[in-house]
Amino acid sequence: MQKLEQLIDKNFVETTRGKVANYIPALAVVDPQQLGITVYDTEEDQIGTAGMAGTRFAIESIAKVVALILAIKRLGRDKVLAELDDGSANFSLSSALLDSQLNVQEQVNYLNNSSALLTTAMIDRLMGQNSFNALLGFCREICNDPCISLNERLFRSAIMNDKDIHSLAYYLKDKGVLQTVDQTLVTYFMQSSLMVTTQSLANLGAVLANDGIKPWDNVRLISHEDNELVKTLMTTVGSFEESKEYTIKIGLPIKSGTGGGLLACAPHKCGIGVFSPALDQHGNSIAGMSLLSDVVNQLDLAIL
Repeated sequence: MQKLEQLIDKNFVETTRGKVANYIPALAVVDPQQLGITVYDTEEDQIGTAGMAGTRFAIESIAKVVALILAIKRLGRDKVLAELDDGSANFSLSSALLDSQLNVQEQVNYLNNSSALLTTAMIDRLMGQNSFNALLGFCREICNDPCISLNERLFRSAIMNDKDIHSLAYYLKDKGVLQTVDQTLVTYFMQSSLMVTTQSLANLGAVLANDGIKPWDNVRLISHEDNELVKTLMTTVGSFEESKEYTIKIGLPIKSGTGGGLLACAPHKCGIGVFSPALDQHGNSIAGMSLLSDVVNQLDLAIL
């Protein structure tokens, strides 16, 4: 913990760089000068924290990982990925406005916004009006945090102001990919508006690091194959447009959220959660990534 505190002190100056997310008014008022970290050592079953590790913040895009795991658990990996693959086949390049949202490429990005909307729609179809409660319960379980809850102010701010996601959802409906747009948007924005801490994310990272087994009770939550899939996706597309750069620089599977959170795992070693809300132009936490890089180097955690 002393080493973590030293690295917090070293990297705190980075919180003055970048800007908090402003596409949602409720995110735009968050204090940018915050930095915290939790490391869950799965080998020693110990947890270290430093800085503002207990501060709650919006999970945002990191919820895509939770939703994808839940969908795969309930529906099976083959069915979920096949539906995401089929949905991507309906995309066209006719709308320049949506190209960046669709992230059209040779291989489907299962963690981009379009795939996340389709994943949420699958959960809605399976569970109906209970879909958000199922997502909330699963998020609490995999993060070992019963205090995770919905920030209703953030949810209302997001659903009223995030026009890009609304446009994307109706584009998918127009292509015949998405059916229940209104319900899917509600569930999507609610799951993104859950409030977590760095320890919540470190616990989730510890499950991924521990081959899908919860280290606090040794119960398997994710199959080995599905756990490997999730880590691969985090490695290849988890940091938005900068995924390749951060994979090379840091060497761990990472998932960013525009609320300032970072989820990372060092397989067979530890799970890591970081929070610092000032972002670069691509939506990644500047101070958070700098701190994560230092922690990986100091603790010799890189695997790639």
